[in-house]
Amino acid sequence: MSRYVVVNRGERALKRRRLLKKAVALFCVLLVAAAALSVWFYWRSMTPTILDIALVQVQSQTAQAVNEALSAVLGGVDYRQLITVEKNSQNDVVLLTANSNAINTLARSAALTTQGKINGLFADSLKIPLGTLSGIPLLNELGPHLKIEVSPVGTVSCAFTSEFETAGINQTLHRIYLTVQSTVDVIIPSSHQIVETQTPVLVCETVIVGKVPDTFLQGGFLLGSSSV
Repeated sequence: MSRYVVVNRGERALKRRRLLKKAVALFCVLLVAAAALSVWFYWRSMTPTILDIALVQVQSQTAQAVNEALSAVLGGVDYRQLITVEKNSQNDVVLLTANSNAINTLARSAALTTQGKINGLFADSLKIPLGTLSGIPLLNELGPHLKIEVSPVGTVSCAFTSEFETAGINQTLHRIYLTVQSTVDVIIPSSHQIVETQTPVLVCETVIVGKVPDTFLQGGFLLGSSSV
């Protein structure tokens, strides 16, 4: 007796299509996973470079904001508003007195103005062209921009310091500086870094005629500070 096997070609074709779809789906999943891992490894490897570029920009822009703020606050400040020099009959300096009220007011005003400048400066994201990350000079400033969040952290502090320097026989150059310290947080998706900047600015200077006591020359002349 002969046997006949009926083959359903349509069913076999359907099975082949299902297998093909599964194979394509698996390939797509593997491709996406490989691409995601590649992007992750690339991003991890580029994180130090991104942070370095961002830090340079943050430090530069912060210093500029500080200088603009202090220019507005310190314009026209005179040495005699901050320091009183007392001399004896031999014209030797016996006492240097700081005007605490004027110094503290100036320091607080400088801190408040600087904080406002920095807050306004980093209200928007910092943008770095992706071409800059290539390290190729011709590609700098090209390509889409990577957004970097920058957030002011903590307080802005201002401190006055002074420096004495011999300017001739019985002449001493006295400089007064205001140093502004600010802190910002640079944030990228995989990392962040706190950046502290210190910006010293010359407030005023004068030449004191007469012998200045060694206690001032060696230890300097401490002035006030403020923070907000």
